[in-house]
Amino acid sequence: MKKIKLYGYANSPFVRKSTCFLYYKGVDFTHVPVDPINPKKTIGFTDSNQVPVLQIGDEWRHESSEHAYWLDQEFPNKPLCPAEAAQSIRKIDDWVSNTFLLNIFRPAVDGKINFQYLRRSWRLATLMNTNSPVPIPLRIVWPLLLRRAPFIQNMATSMDLSERIEDMNLRILNELKSHIGPGPFIGGLQSPSMLDLAVYPNIVWSYMFGVSTDKSIILDPTVNAWLRRVAKYLPENPSLTPDSMIVNPIREILN
Repeated sequence: MKKIKLYGYANSPFVRKSTCFLYYKGVDFTHVPVDPINPKKTIGFTDSNQVPVLQIGDEWRHESSEHAYWLDQEFPNKPLCPAEAAQSIRKIDDWVSNTFLLNIFRPAVDGKINFQYLRRSWRLATLMNTNSPVPIPLRIVWPLLLRRAPFIQNMATSMDLSERIEDMNLRILNELKSHIGPGPFIGGLQSPSMLDLAVYPNIVWSYMFGVSTDKSIILDPTVNAWLRRVAKYLPENPSLTPDSMIVNPIREILN
């Protein structure tokens, strides 16, 4: 068996996506935390600061969606992108990656700098520190560092900043419900795919780990029923953040 390593930050939505691919496949892997201050110390071999990086044996790849296709090649059981639905999955995955996951970063781009923003940012710094140590002075100024981070500024170029954040959140929720449709899984599939495994952890993570107190999306009837179906295929903690940091066990809401 080739050794499998996943390099990245537990805080990253795209890392959570690849993590759930591995959990669903049931393959053993090692998480290698990346230093957020000097990522090249860990992933310099890729000539990039981009995470996640999935390594299988001596090969490695960057893009989280590509990880799904690669894992299907290496481990055909429980396909993440079954051939008969590949076209529709790839189309919806473009929405998942470039709308749903991308806009998780919207508050850091132009959200109001108020107590809620500061609290959220400091909690993110604390969670980051559990896997990738962040010096206390940097954790204190994390709200400002996050807003000025190059990767945040780069993501901003792909966002419609003229749309209010509240309107954006409502639009994305409605689009998600449309993709879930009659279910049981996204795209009308009968078993989970890379789509469900990319969205699920990124809906529950913030609430589970105390980054946000808002559980309105989780409690939406359509989304909640879908979350309960997906939860059966993943561990209770569908992320790389330590269990000790859980504030709100998600099973209490999904049961």
